[in-house]
Amino acid sequence: MTSGHTVYLDYSRNAEGFDISKLNPSLWARFEGMADLNMAEAPLSQSPLARLKAINAPSVEWLRERGIDLAKGDRIELAPAIQHFQGGVKINTRAEATLPGLYAAGECAGGQHGANRPGGNALMDSQVMGRIAGVEAARFASRCDLPEGMPPGGVEFQADRGPKVAEVAAEVRNLMSRYASIKRSVAGTAGALKELRRLAASPWNTCSADARTVQETRNIVAVAEAVLRACAARPESRGPHLFFESQSANTPLPKQDPEWRKYLVIRRMGAEVTVEPRTPVQADWNELPEATD
Repeated sequence: MTSGHTVYLDYSRNAEGFDISKLNPSLWARFEGMADLNMAEAPLSQSPLARLKAINAPSVEWLRERGIDLAKGDRIELAPAIQHFQGGVKINTRAEATLPGLYAAGECAGGQHGANRPGGNALMDSQVMGRIAGVEAARFASRCDLPEGMPPGGVEFQADRGPKVAEVAAEVRNLMSRYASIKRSVAGTAGALKELRRLAASPWNTCSADARTVQETRNIVAVAEAVLRACAARPESRGPHLFFESQSANTPLPKQDPEWRKYLVIRRMGAEVTVEPRTPVQADWNELPEATD
C-alpha cells in the first residue's frame, strides 16, 4: 500500500482455489439473517457480491451512492488501520487516572479487557465510559481554578537547531508502526527504544511550532517509550500479538505463556520509567451475589 502498491477488495469473483462448501455451515448460522441461507449453492456460492447482497444489501447500495458500484465490477481500495490498542491509561470506575484532572475513555483507556477485545466492547467503552468521563471531568473542572501565575497560552520554547518538531513526531510514528505493532521482536523493540531516547535527548527545532505542538510531541515521545518498554518486558506471543527474536524471523516465540497471565502498569516518575507486572483479580463466578432489582 506504499511506494505505488495498492490493495483492492474485489467482490466480482471468488478467490482462486476458494471452495465455500468446505466451510462449516454452523459458523454463518450464528449470525442474524444467515441461518436460512445456503452459501454452498448457486447463486450465493458463485461470487462474494451475491453473498454480500444476501447478507447486507444496504451496504451495496450505500457504496453505489458514493461512487463504488460493485455490480459493475468496481473494487474497494483498502488501507491499513490500527483498530484497537488493547491497553492505555489506567482508570478507575469513574474513568479517572492517578493524575488529578486526567480522565480517559474508549481507545485511550486500558484495563477493560485483555489481549483480545471481545466483539462489541468498543461501542460500550466509548458510550458508557465516555459519559462517565465527561461527567466526572466537568465536576472536577467546576471546583478547580487555573493555578496562579500559569500563563493561559502555555510555555514558550525557543530553539533553532536539530530536527523540526513535526519531523520528530513523524519519526516516532514510523518507529511505533514498524516495531510496536502486532508483530514485534526482541531486537526491534531494543533498537526502537535506543532511537527514541536519541530523539528525546536531542534539541528540537521549535521555531515553526507553537507551544501546544511542542508539548504534544513531548507527550507522544513519552507514551511511545512506555509502550516500547512494555513490549520489551513481555517477550511472548498472545492473542493477535506475535513476538519474534528479530524482525526477519519466521517463527514467533511461544504463545500464551502461563507466566504472562498478567498485565503491565507503566509509570513515569521524573526521568525514570517503571514497568510493573500485575496479576489480574481472579473472580469466582459461583460466589458472586445474585443480581437484585
